[in-house]
Amino acid sequence: MDEKAWEREFAGRDRMAERRDRAPGPQDRLPAGRDPIPGDRMPGDRIPGDRMPAGRDGGSAGVTQIHEPGALPVDPESPDRLRAWELLPEDVRAKALEKAGRSLVWWARVYADGAPFAVVLGDRGLCRVQPVYRDGGAQEHRGERVRVEPGSLVSRSFDGRPAPTGGAGAAAPGRPGARVERLVLDPPEAQGVLGHFPLDVQDFLQRPFLAERRTVTAEWYYEETVQPRHSDLFVLLCLSTDRHVTAIEARRSLDRGATPDRARWHVLTCHQARLTPR
Repeated sequence: MDEKAWEREFAGRDRMAERRDRAPGPQDRLPAGRDPIPGDRMPGDRIPGDRMPAGRDGGSAGVTQIHEPGALPVDPESPDRLRAWELLPEDVRAKALEKAGRSLVWWARVYADGAPFAVVLGDRGLCRVQPVYRDGGAQEHRGERVRVEPGSLVSRSFDGRPAPTGGAGAAAPGRPGARVERLVLDPPEAQGVLGHFPLDVQDFLQRPFLAERRTVTAEWYYEETVQPRHSDLFVLLCLSTDRHVTAIEARRSLDRGATPDRARWHVLTCHQARLTPR
């Protein structure tokens, strides 16, 4: 992709990308059989984000809807995120890193036709890189960014111990009698991805959007490794509108035959930020 195309997308008129990321399906499932690598990051060191200030909360008095875990189909033929990232042209990768800033959550995948795309959330912006189709094929890639409002980024790590009681309730813990707030997620399959996380994590990821009353774009990536006695899951999820973004990077182990609420989470790192209106 040439520099002028990036300048058109990023120079003073950054915008949220159109919704083009598809939910996993029979022809676009995610990789299996790859051991998650501890500390596996975008090229370059990642510096931990700011800690979540005590008492900080969203602007709604309600409690967030809690979702049930859904299916996570995998396709062993699909390249993992690092291989998919390397399919992007080098200059495109470099520009995405530059525009996103310090990388917090990232992944790359390929569409059914093999064309790669990427999502990068950094401390400067939420970046998406998508193929541009002409004459029946992907000819180049286009990057789009929406900026992170300076000083708004906060991060928080959660305790990954299994819940003392099995199963998810109707809502995250909150004030007795508080109304349950339900987000409209696009695509709806995101509810099943959210449902694998502990209740307090689901609340953290959804709460910034409660007052917006608009559809929330959901994007995700995961890798699963199945062992004789347990399975390991590495999962990334990003929720966004044009005003807010939340994201998580997480790793868990689940014993064979156990339900997702009994999973052992080894890493649960979440991020929230406000986005600069266009």
